Amino acid sequence: MMEILLRLPARTLVSLRSVCRSWRNLISSPDFTRNHLRRSCLRDPSLITPPRIAYCNHDGFYGGIQSFSMQSMLDNPSDPTKVASISSETYYKIVGSCDGLLCFFDGFASCGMHAILWNPCTGFTFESPEISGQVLFCGFGYDYLSDSYKIYAATKKQGPSGFESSTKFYTFGQTSSWRKIDDIPVALFSFPSDNSCWTDNTEGEFFGSSRLCTLNWCVNQVVLYFDLTKEIYGHFSLPLGSEIDLDHYSPRRCTHLYVLRNCLSACYEHKRTREWIVWQMKEYGDAQSWTKLAVISVHQKSIYFTYHYLQPLYISESDVLWTFCPLYGIVLCNLNDGRVDFFVIDRGMGNHPFFSRCVRHKMACIYHESLVSPNGLQSRSSKTV
Repeated sequence: MMEILLRLPARTLVSLRSVCRSWRNLISSPDFTRNHLRRSCLRDPSLITPPRIAYCNHDGFYGGIQSFSMQSMLDNPSDPTKVASISSETYYKIVGSCDGLLCFFDGFASCGMHAILWNPCTGFTFESPEISGQVLFCGFGYDYLSDSYKIYAATKKQGPSGFESSTKFYTFGQTSSWRKIDDIPVALFSFPSDNSCWTDNTEGEFFGSSRLCTLNWCVNQVVLYFDLTKEIYGHFSLPLGSEIDLDHYSPRRCTHLYVLRNCLSACYEHKRTREWIVWQMKEYGDAQSWTKLAVISVHQKSIYFTYHYLQPLYISESDVLWTFCPLYGIVLCNLNDGRVDFFVIDRGMGNHPFFSRCVRHKMACIYHESLVSPNGLQSRSSKTV
């Protein structure tokens, strides 16, 4: 029976929880969850379901996060079926996703923000204690050594002598609180820590493997990373700096980082040609291993479109690169023949207050359905400090 259950997709197992108490206890146990997640990561064909896309939206007085399956987009591109949503009387800022969990902040307020963890498949939600100050940049990921999920936040707030900045860490657990850690070594990059404009992507991209787990930002022409296990910083160069760092009269557009096919990837726009260049780092941390993956031309859509940004999401088995355009929707780029298709997913997206400045913000991410809920936390538990 155990082997049969381990081979079922996460959404099927969620529905089986109501069948009988013994199954519910088994399926909800941490050991079963880890084994099922491990099977999924090893790409057991019986467990694989199309990834899902989560994105920020705004409808009337409410903000929220919607998600839908990639398959529903292909089946019904004019109105993809929403598979999960969460909303409130505020706006959400996506931080990242990991192991089927989505992490986001509840709003863009200057103070009083919470980090929220949500599993769209199971309905699990958890709210961290309030973080003091405005979050400038952040990241969410998994620490394999401590088997825990963590969120990183660099903040600023008004103090007696002006703005004060600090860097904090939160481990999702029953007794966790925000913990101050060493501030980012900004002297290396000649930018002040209280200025979020110094980084291209304000939400760090999580890269995880069997030997390290890092959050990554594009900063002043390099990739700055933070090791979640050792809690140390490091950096390495972007691909072919001479090509990315174009001349002063034609600088490159904002660089986005993402993980595509288990490789850290960088995507930026060549301003002169209006082509988007996607690179993959075949060996993490080895700047010599950057390899050009694709050159995407989107100028045929419209001049208006080219002044906005593509955020890579996923490469399908058929070599179609799924990307997100904040003011448009989903852009599909066929890596084999160069064809580009555009799909509107939410006509109310432009009402989001930060869409005009979302160049550096993560407005969408992908996730695979899972049963994960960190350290046996109870859904919707929260506290303030």
